[in-house]
Amino acid sequence: MNLKFLEILILLFIGVAVSVLGDIFLKKSGAGHNLVMLTTGMILYAAAAIPVAMAFKLTQFGIVFLIWEAMIVVLALAVGSLFFKEGFTVYKILALVTALSTIVFSYLAHKA
Repeated sequence: MNLKFLEILILLFIGVAVSVLGDIFLKKSGAGHNLVMLTTGMILYAAAAIPVAMAFKLTQFGIVFLIWEAMIVVLALAVGSLFFKEGFTVYKILALVTALSTIVFSYLAHKA
């Protein structure tokens, strides 16, 4: 794996992690009833754009978008299962396999 693609993965992982953290705060806000949680979630969403904007400088829009969405699926499944004790179904396993495959194919597309 070349360093440029690794840098893209790291930037996008940071963005995805901040975005999912924002999702957690928005979920905990109780549909906006807790303004501190709601505001924190909104700030985190805005902050997630910074590493993504940096990743856009390194590769094509499609590659960034594919990796972003795949990482969101992987991290959301992990957080849902571990943090919110959601079940891990066959469909979620298929989504995880598909998302991880997307990251691999995005690497191959970036190399081409």
